[in-house]
Amino acid sequence: MKKKIDLGVIITWPLLFLFFTFIIVPFVMIVFTGLKSNPEIIDMPNRNILHRIIPDSFLYFDNLKNVFVGKTVAQNGFPLYRSIFNSLIVVLITLLPSLVLALTAAYGFAKFQFPGKEIIYYLFLGMLMIPTEMTSIPLFLIVSKMRMVNTYPGLMVPSFMSAFGTFLLRAAMEPIPKSYIEAGRIDGAGEFWIFRRIIVPMVQSHIVTFLVIKSVWTWNDFFWPLLVVSEERMRTVTLSLNRFVTDLIKYWGEVCAAVVISIIPLLIIFIIFNANIKTGLMNTGIKG
Repeated sequence: MKKKIDLGVIITWPLLFLFFTFIIVPFVMIVFTGLKSNPEIIDMPNRNILHRIIPDSFLYFDNLKNVFVGKTVAQNGFPLYRSIFNSLIVVLITLLPSLVLALTAAYGFAKFQFPGKEIIYYLFLGMLMIPTEMTSIPLFLIVSKMRMVNTYPGLMVPSFMSAFGTFLLRAAMEPIPKSYIEAGRIDGAGEFWIFRRIIVPMVQSHIVTFLVIKSVWTWNDFFWPLLVVSEERMRTVTLSLNRFVTDLIKYWGEVCAAVVISIIPLLIIFIIFNANIKTGLMNTGIKG
């Protein structure tokens, strides 16, 4: 008996392999280039294809070490670990208010009825359609008037509200049967107790998904820090990387080393919470 050929599998696997290649090859090349000395990079045109990619030694960590402590021309003595520290502070402090606002807004939109609810919700979602650049000038004027330029609050406050987080968590809360909430009310529980003890535990995977995505967005944000940061001590990772590209473009080993160091925290987050991310995204919007 001949085995039936699945056309979908035949098409899918080559496409997945092609997609994986375009994703992983540039990353591998960045890592390998970060392990090369500058003379080795300059000599690349005279080498064969394999030796252009693979470094002469996998134990050459001078680029990583110099970038981390700030011993490069572009850094002017400002270490990358300080930029990483600034970005970590911004990310970690931003997460809690962003989560609280997104959770409470999502709960209100999902489980309460009030006049104009759908109109307000879709206007709220309209924030996702507005480019950041369009609202940046009014936001900067507000932050400037409040004297928060070159401060951590100035970097964090505009990103506290997350329309995406509200959308994601509302989609997760809507399938929860109202009987759970009504049972809590019959037992005399208040709305906050119901929200904290019943609703929040049921959307934990979605909360983790939101926190991870929010962390990545905040870590990678470039435009807003560029507006509100002018002092070197407040530079975030993205601002430091931009300085490498503009001032140190001929030293590709150090540029790539800086990129590798900057993405390590994001890789750690993704590896730890990978299962939660997949569960949260797959279950979003599933009715039950």
